[in-house]
Amino acid sequence: MGSYSVRPSFPECLLIALLFFSAVPLSAQDGETSMFGSFQAIFFTQKSRVSVTDNNRYGKFSLSEERSSFAIQQLDIFLHREIDDEFSAFIDLEYQLNYSSEHRWGSMSVQEAWLQYAPMDEFTVKAGLLYPSFNHLNEIKNRLALLPYIFRPGVYERLLSRLYNSENYIPEHAFLQIHGAIPLSKTFIDYAVYTGNAEASYITRMGPDGALVSERNQNFEFLSGVDPTDVKLKLFGGRVGMRSRDEQIKAGISWTHDYDNLRDTLSYMPSIILPRADLVGDAPRNRLGADLSGSIGPVQFEGEYIGVFYDYEKAERLGIDMSLSFVYGMLGYWFTDQLFLYTSGEAGHGTFGESWRHTTFSVGASMKLNPSVTAKGQFIVHEQLYDKNFPSDKAVLKFVFIGLSVLL
Repeated sequence: MGSYSVRPSFPECLLIALLFFSAVPLSAQDGETSMFGSFQAIFFTQKSRVSVTDNNRYGKFSLSEERSSFAIQQLDIFLHREIDDEFSAFIDLEYQLNYSSEHRWGSMSVQEAWLQYAPMDEFTVKAGLLYPSFNHLNEIKNRLALLPYIFRPGVYERLLSRLYNSENYIPEHAFLQIHGAIPLSKTFIDYAVYTGNAEASYITRMGPDGALVSERNQNFEFLSGVDPTDVKLKLFGGRVGMRSRDEQIKAGISWTHDYDNLRDTLSYMPSIILPRADLVGDAPRNRLGADLSGSIGPVQFEGEYIGVFYDYEKAERLGIDMSLSFVYGMLGYWFTDQLFLYTSGEAGHGTFGESWRHTTFSVGASMKLNPSVTAKGQFIVHEQLYDKNFPSDKAVLKFVFIGLSVLL
């Protein structure tokens, strides 16, 4: 879903909106479509320092910079309809970073569009574009106004999806999911199984010459925006978890299997493109996740682990470790019904041609000004260290965020 494939003018957007809203009732009555949403407006300042070792010319040198900006970090418009007692539909339209089709700022995308059939709590079917059940945060990552922080944990932060190559860590979308909650004593057993397309780099697109581009099948002559791979390369996954009936404790284990498209080099730093050149193909990828979240009185906590493992003969033959890991934890305290203070940390590692690891520390506050408006502040220190041969090579970034989350 390219950001700029269609750029309607403002009058065209206005006309479409008027036609749409005149045809769709926006109240929340049964059988009618309700519209709601949220946005997060922020001001941030960043200071960064990069230390690099160059044995050929400069020895060791450092670079530093500062920047600051105001921005609409993200705006989501949600459409929901209870069709009858068993069927409902949902759409999430996402806009990022002061989106303007006229000026080519930011991006716009459809993040979710699904139909749900729920005859009972123990058995529900979703079909369409959806966030699959993986750990705790994946299904709610776009509900910014409901989250205490401004910047989400790295692999879930929509603005950092290219920096982290988020699709390596999490299944960003699925197209069919069966899930339910089975009551057992004082708990619910949650389960979910799902399937979806191969990773986004496999999706066909229009090239500059107007011809279809397909990473895997150059003879594909159908539509852009679809996945031309066979069933073997699709996403398959699920989650099994436990949740207390009072919703105070939640835990689970998640797993997915799909393939990493190693023909795609556009998403990677130049330093790892070269070793990837010897691995061109479809690399089997497994993600394993574990999550724990809940609250005890005014104390709120959440934590997640993600491990990414490959079973790829070419990499094993060359002695290249492709595994990745990510761990995240947050601990917070409700001082009043409105004021929440928290601290969080995250870390990860990977090896692909060169070793790297990263850590992030954050402290923040969330203050509910009223049921629809929340003021937030967050201080973040992110450190990334590169090849083990030069342990002094690192990048340190410090951020201060101030923002408002608004429920529409």
